[in-house]
Amino acid sequence: MIFKRKKDEVIIPYTLEQCNSCNAISKRKFKEGDYVFKNTETCSSCKGQMSITKIFGETST
Repeated sequence: MIFKRKKDEVIIPYTLEQCNSCNAISKRKFKEGDYVFKNTETCSSCKGQMSITKIFGETST
């Protein structure tokens, strides 16, 4: 999913996940069905539960 704002400006959506145990943070491209506070995968550092804390967009030209 890509959004266009200006003529050559493209906004790419990203999802920020945080571990509920060790507070590790990871950024990935947004997937259909993502929403804030959704529990996602297992943390690669401590095997705790990751959850989505933020969904945002970054511009790309």
